[in-house]
Parts: sequence; C-alpha cells; structure tokens
Amino acid sequence: MNMKPFVIGVLASGLAAAGLAAELFVGAAEVSITPDRPISLAGQFHQRISKKVESPCMANVLALEAREAGKPSGQALLVALDVASIPVEVQCELRARLASRLADFDTNMLFLAATHTHTGPTLNQERFDDYGTAMQPREYVPFMLERLTEAAVKAWEGRKPGAVAWGLGHAVVGHNRRVVYADGTAQMYGKTDRSDFHGLEGWEDHAVDVLCFTDSEKRLQATAVAVPCPSQTVEGLYEVSADYWHHVRESLKAKYGEGLVVLGLCGPAGDQVPRAMLRGAAEARMERLRKLSRKQELARRIVAAFDETWEVVRADLRTDVPFAHRVERFQVPGRKLTDTEYEEAKKGYAEFAKRDEKEPGVFSRKRWYKATLDRYEAQQKSVPVNNLEIHVLRVGDLALATNPFELFVDYAMRIQGQSPAGQTMLVQLASPADERHSYLPSERAVKGGGYSAVPQSTPVGPEGGQVLVGRTLAVIKALFEPEKGAAP
Repeated sequence: MNMKPFVIGVLASGLAAAGLAAELFVGAAEVSITPDRPISLAGQFHQRISKKVESPCMANVLALEAREAGKPSGQALLVALDVASIPVEVQCELRARLASRLADFDTNMLFLAATHTHTGPTLNQERFDDYGTAMQPREYVPFMLERLTEAAVKAWEGRKPGAVAWGLGHAVVGHNRRVVYADGTAQMYGKTDRSDFHGLEGWEDHAVDVLCFTDSEKRLQATAVAVPCPSQTVEGLYEVSADYWHHVRESLKAKYGEGLVVLGLCGPAGDQVPRAMLRGAAEARMERLRKLSRKQELARRIVAAFDETWEVVRADLRTDVPFAHRVERFQVPGRKLTDTEYEEAKKGYAEFAKRDEKEPGVFSRKRWYKATLDRYEAQQKSVPVNNLEIHVLRVGDLALATNPFELFVDYAMRIQGQSPAGQTMLVQLASPADERHSYLPSERAVKGGGYSAVPQSTPVGPEGGQVLVGRTLAVIKALFEPEKGAAP
C-alpha cells in the first residue's frame, strides 16, 4: 500500500457555517473483521497469537449526507474498528478503494477510529519479527480492507431520510492510571499501597456522548457512543476480543433491535484505564455479587447511560439540522529530545540489545528505543514535525472532533472549556496521519515521567498538544460562530 502525499490545508463539506439547516440522509452497516485463523494481537510489547475468539472484532460504519433543496451539501463516513490503532496506510487504501466504487462520495470525508482494544488484530507487519503459522498482518490487512470496503459501500448506498438526536450521559468507566509519588515521579499502574503514594496525576472524565440516528419511522437505526476510556479490560488475553464494546453492542441490540449499528468511539483517554486504581477490592466484590465480569459491568454502566440519554433526547429528534464537515491537515512540532533523554534511550537500547530476541517483548522494546535514537539524530539536522489530520463535524448543536493520539484528558478539558458548541464530542485514535500512533502527554505528565510520558512513547509533546487544541477550537468556532470571523 502506498501512502498518498500529505497535503496541508482545509477541506469542507456542508453549509452549517452559514447557519442553514439541511435534510439528513443516513446509512449504516456492520461487519466482522475477525478471520477464521489465529492472528497476532496488538496491544502489548510481546507477541500474542490468538488461541480462540472470545468475542468478534467488528467494523461499524455510519454514512451521513445533508441535502439542501434535494442537492447534496455535506457528507461523512465514520468507521469504528475494534483494533488498538490504525496505520495511516490503511485509511489511505480504504479511501482509494472507495474512490473507485462511490463516484458521489468525497473520500476525504472518511475517517477511521480505533476502540483501542488490546485483543484485536495487529495491522503493522513490522510490529513483531515472528508470526509463526498465524495469519500475517500483510495477509490480514487486505482481508480487513475488503470487508471494510463492502460495509462502507453498503452504508453509503443505503442512506435514506432520517432523523438525529444527541445528548450527554454519564458512566464511571475510566480511571486515571498514572500514580504520583512524593518525590514528584509518576508511574503508569504504579502501586497505591506504598507509603509515599501521593495521589493520581490527573482528571477523570465520566461523560458519555450519545449521537442517535433513526429512520423515517423514528426507529433507532444507528448510534455513535463516545466513552473517554480505551477498551482494554482484558488486555493480556491470547483471545480475540472486542472487550466491553461487545457487551455494549449486544445489550443495545437486544433492547432496540438486531439491526442497530453501534459505533463505539474512544474519547480522549491517554491517561485513563477501565479498571479501578482505587477501591479495587470493593469494585471486585460488587462485580462478583452481580455475577458480572469487569467488561460486562462497564458495559452495564454504558448501556444505562445510553438508555437514560435516549429516553430524554428522543423527544427532540430532528430531520433538518445544520450540518458541516471540515477536514484540516497541518503540522505540529515534534517533541525535541534532550541530551539526557538521548542517553537514557541509548542505555535502554543497549540493555535490550544484549538480550535474546526470542524473549517476549525484546524485539519490540529494541525497536521502541531505536526509533527514539533515530529521532534524536534527525533533530540535529532539522526541527521535528508531525503531520496531522483532524475532522470536525457539526450536526445540529453538536460538534464531533477527532485527533490521532492517545490524548491526555488535560487537552480534552481545554477544548471542552472553550468550545462554543452546545455539546462537544471528542474522538481519539482517529484518522491517523503519521507513521505510528502515540501518546500525547500533558505538561505535568512529562515532568513526572514514566511510560506514556517518556520520549519513546511520545513523538509529540505538550507544545504540539497546544497547537492541536488551538486548531481544533478554531475549526469548531468557524462552524458555530461564523459571524465572529473565526477561521481555521
């Protein structure tokens, strides 16, 4: 697969900036992306080959088109995948395939988003050195793309007049996973029973953004649900699993119909985890008493939030709404490594270079450190930059904005606090635009250090994060406050 050239600029679809309401057409489809062979599972440094399927990994597709006086005025294709992350080449290839199938769709208006399950297929062939007899990523990706293409075509060609409603619910799913100690250092999943435990580093977001679409008979057809927490409850399994999103989908289908398409979206959650960092024993006891697994318990909470929200907002279904879709491509500064960080990376690389690559995780750790050393050498010649693509949709009073990172909640707070939209729905690990996904840590996380904040896992740092915040807000303001002259 060849990646198309990255072009900096803005692409627009829709008339919401002019304050016009448009008739909405909706299509939806789902498809399993789980093969019938063992596959490599992404999400850990060590190789895991699936032994069975605990629950299928799915692709869920939502097609939206706005029409003014019968003429198309805006469009979007959203694809949610049960994978850890999405290489840029996958999105580029899907766009290329759809370009030859959908003459009336602008493929720039497509984006893919990962639920960040740690028990989904590996998409990058270079991730591990040995896949044994399992299905290779280079074999799996074409298999997945063929299914994605058919599902996207089905959704787009099946669009019909529909209605939309949106609302905000709440469910305790994610918890801050960075533990801070008295000396100021931080550690992901650090022990909290130490005498020098000082607290958890950042905020926790328990919002559940709900976007619902019905057919002309007001039957629920599709929903996009954003939860600011990755779906990695069972992250160490050697089994294919969509984690808690499987149980969310099954529960919603049982209530609202088997034809319901449910897009599980991951809100900004770079420092969040779906397990309790505090009160763990009490949480576990309640799960035992309810006879639920952790992922089933989290699904119960999300479904309850959905039900409560839908019960209220269904009275406000709208067939004509302001609609717009903006795609912005730009560069952010890369995180510049210090000499000290370079020396630490050299030590890490040397340590793993001595070890047998057959040991679990050694191959991946070496690549992890080597990429950091390469970045340091490259920055001696030029200022590091990273190419980004973000999407901002306006649907009525709701703004949906994407980013390609595992984004720390601090940045989400800044966007939420300054957004002029009535509701702002943020989606991470969406529309990748550089070679690999990464965490984007806050300033305090960088000071505390630890995995998810060290240079090895963060090609972009707080300076780039603030640029992302600014550009996202500029687009939202341009769509919601055109009279103020805001422009991206």
